[in-house]
Amino acid sequence: MRILDALRRPRAELDAPVWLSRAAVVLVIVLAAVAPLVSAPYVNFDRSMVLVYVVVGLGLNLLTGNTGQISLGHGFFFAVGAYLSAVLIENHGVPYLLLIPLVFAVCYVIGYLFGLPALRLHGLQLALATLGLALVTPAVIKRFSGVTGGHAGINIFGAEAPEFTGLARDQWVYYLCLVVALVAYVVVRRLSIGRVGRSLIGIRDYEAVATTLGVPATRTKTTVFALSAALAGVGGVLYSFVVQYVGPEAFGLPLAIAFITMIVVGGLATVPGVVFGAFFVVYVPQWTADINQSAAGITYGATLILFIFVLPYGLISVFRWVLGPLVARIPGRRRDVRSVVSSRPDSRDLVTTP
Repeated sequence: MRILDALRRPRAELDAPVWLSRAAVVLVIVLAAVAPLVSAPYVNFDRSMVLVYVVVGLGLNLLTGNTGQISLGHGFFFAVGAYLSAVLIENHGVPYLLLIPLVFAVCYVIGYLFGLPALRLHGLQLALATLGLALVTPAVIKRFSGVTGGHAGINIFGAEAPEFTGLARDQWVYYLCLVVALVAYVVVRRLSIGRVGRSLIGIRDYEAVATTLGVPATRTKTTVFALSAALAGVGGVLYSFVVQYVGPEAFGLPLAIAFITMIVVGGLATVPGVVFGAFFVVYVPQWTADINQSAAGITYGATLILFIFVLPYGLISVFRWVLGPLVARIPGRRRDVRSVVSSRPDSRDLVTTP
């Protein structure tokens, strides 16, 4: 029982020395940059998919973890990004690098317009509204078959590596995904800490109090929803580059469940946890499918139940629990941190950086 109680506790961020934090960041980036050069194409494919999920998960975790708005409809924005990418590349010859900012802007506007009425709902009501969006996505794709290709989908032949790079296509696409994921990570990380992060947590826990203190709750939630939708759309563009095909069956309810599973497994309201969750949703279903095809279908459901009861703060809490005592003994100058007591009674150990 002591182990279970320890697993259910939230954990503060690792209080690592500045030199160690910077060295760890540099090491991770170097390893990520070198990895595709020494790996087989199928390995680069899987790693690229991890980065695609990271981009989507960062936005969804900001919305659900920090703001407390449950969305099951991000597969719709993911599909908008993927199909917009496919149509513009194959039918209109638009340069593929322009698609990332273009789709970001389009999905941001769509997300903002959808968020204006939807975010007046709360909890289960919002989840059901966005669930409806996820359920109708494949049907809408099939309905407009003249544009989307219907059941047949669209093959994509863009995103080829420039000749001067000397890279294979799988390597080039991996680097595109890596750059976008790093930019998204830095942006979401900055939004999650400091004044903005505290405002989002205030809206999540005590919206009435946050509004009284001057936080524009409705506008903030709508903007975060739009940003989250935009990142999902960008993830869809990267998905089309990686897979080179888009079809309606890829954007149904299982995709929405995968997105939610990712942020729950990684750890809600923790930016690094998204990376853990992305690795999980890419690799664990593959391993279970090797054992039994039916086992892959129940992986997400069983995992959600397990984490709700045993690891409510995700894999990142185990990572911090194991490494925390070791990192605390390493000498060096620490960042200035301030303990912030959340309104949740079980979060007295949480620490955020101002």
